[in-house]
Amino acid sequence: MKHLKTAYLLPAVMTLASCTYVSQGFLNDEDRGALTAPDDFFGDKAEQIVYLDQNWDAADSLWFYNTTQGSNLMPLDIFLHLEQADNQTAFSDEANMRRYRYLTQERSWDNPHGLPVGFVANNYQEKDYVGFTCAACHTSQINYDGYGIRVDGAPALADMEAMLLDLEKALKTTLDDDAKFERLALKVAGTDINAQEAFRAELTQVYNDQVKYNYTNDPLHGDKAVRYGYARLDAFGRIFNRVLSHLTPQDDNFNPANAPVSYPFLWDTPQADFVQWNGVGNNAGIGGLGRNTGEVIGVFATFDLDKREGDVGYRSSANARNLVRLERHLKSLESPLWPEVLPAIDTGLAAKGKEVFVEYRCHECHEGIDRSDPNRRVISQFSSLDLIGTDRFMAENAFNDKGKSGYFEGKYIDVLNHDAGKFGEETIVLPALSKATKGVIIEPNHDKSLVRRWAEKIYDIAVSFFDNPIKETHRHLDFEIVDNGFEDLLAYKGRPLNGIWATAPYLHNGSVPNLYELFLPACSEEEAAQGKACRSNTFTLGNREFDPIKVGFKQLDVNDYPELFVFDTSLPSNSNAGHEYAVGKTPMIKLDADGKPVKGADGKPVLEWLPPITDDKRLALVEYLKTL
Repeated sequence: MKHLKTAYLLPAVMTLASCTYVSQGFLNDEDRGALTAPDDFFGDKAEQIVYLDQNWDAADSLWFYNTTQGSNLMPLDIFLHLEQADNQTAFSDEANMRRYRYLTQERSWDNPHGLPVGFVANNYQEKDYVGFTCAACHTSQINYDGYGIRVDGAPALADMEAMLLDLEKALKTTLDDDAKFERLALKVAGTDINAQEAFRAELTQVYNDQVKYNYTNDPLHGDKAVRYGYARLDAFGRIFNRVLSHLTPQDDNFNPANAPVSYPFLWDTPQADFVQWNGVGNNAGIGGLGRNTGEVIGVFATFDLDKREGDVGYRSSANARNLVRLERHLKSLESPLWPEVLPAIDTGLAAKGKEVFVEYRCHECHEGIDRSDPNRRVISQFSSLDLIGTDRFMAENAFNDKGKSGYFEGKYIDVLNHDAGKFGEETIVLPALSKATKGVIIEPNHDKSLVRRWAEKIYDIAVSFFDNPIKETHRHLDFEIVDNGFEDLLAYKGRPLNGIWATAPYLHNGSVPNLYELFLPACSEEEAAQGKACRSNTFTLGNREFDPIKVGFKQLDVNDYPELFVFDTSLPSNSNAGHEYAVGKTPMIKLDADGKPVKGADGKPVLEWLPPITDDKRLALVEYLKTL
């Protein structure tokens, strides 16, 4: 009888294990825990939440939102009970989180504290922390006519920089204000005087860490800080600074994190050969695991680059098992289709727009793919900086930024396409990130037995490699296959445009507010004043209300909503120039019948300019892009 029960029980257990992450509970709300906002921060509203068909059900989304990567921003109890700087309301309060445009959630099975999307609890060395998972930056909501349209994998509207700066203010005010400190200490440490004193020391350390982080990553251009605002982050610069700060813990060792970019959308990322706006991430081999390890290092994973005797890699809270699972999970995500709650697409106009798409050669850099094809492969087409003409800061920072090698000095460089040898006194971005992420990947949790650590290490790397659809890559730069190593990063990537309608603002640095303006020229203030149709030199960001005609977020008056962010394209890292093919300003490379560049007598590609697009064609092109 015992064996009979086992025979029935084992398949049942296996069936449960194969289901989508029952850790989210057996009954999942079709709203996936999303809170409505009938009166949101900038006057927009979401009275009803809708999700789109992206090949994820409720459990899929919730697992993505709530699964830890090993990020430790600060102790969980401090984050939950810390008051805002200028009042007694919790910093983690729903209304405050919405102010930074994070997506608020109900308490649920695997989110008992009701943290926003992508904020997760993580336990490391027997202490609970709050940290981030990739969903915080890659989940969006678009509001329209009372509907809140949640889009998994879309770029968040969040202003992480403002949130972290305000967190520093809240910590300082609490330490300076006896009444604030007492209220927090009672909730976290209780009434014991010794416990409260120990808590003060802990809170001081948390504050000092936050001050150092914000100071290190101040987006300075000279002596002027250019704030990111909503929907942008210099994640790459901040990851590099995190590594540098650990290489030389006692020294200032950083570069200004002053090249913010739009959060990339995540659908088709596992199927892409290269990732990041400049293609610095090669997805082949265990590239996905390395990329995600770098990401969690950047969002506050605890790690130590000072090896102990017997260590293979670097000790860290980064959860390699979950990073592998998250990457596998992401493979099934599909781009969103234009939803029924938005005004219907004009199919006749969209058909004309498809012709314009080909006429203006958009398909040469933005290949069309089948969003639901499990075997789809995304081949990235790169355009060099001088040709595409868009803001150069991100690509040039990745190429030029340097820091002290510290712990790495004298150790062997182990990055592809870089000269073999040892680290000198200084290091550049790619070798430092590569060595750090590889070391973290192969050093499992030391609380586990040696046998289990080795078994998990082999398993994680093997799964990451064999489950990766990208086995080999070739970089396509200006329509040629190149292998010039690090210099090839002075470029930006074009990728398929499926789901592009849900990813405003546009260009890699988020400097164009909607798709309609993407096909207008960048102009001076004088040209705009003379009535020329131009891209906006300033525009507002913060509200979620969607403009279905121009395809972006609606513009509001800052006099009505003073806390709106005003994006000023005249500031460093904010240029809205470039990618002006449709108006005849940005040149195209002339191609032969085989799609190869035609070369002139000087051996350089022959350039040609397209005729300026008419407004009718511009509207048709926007309508077509809604269908992708």
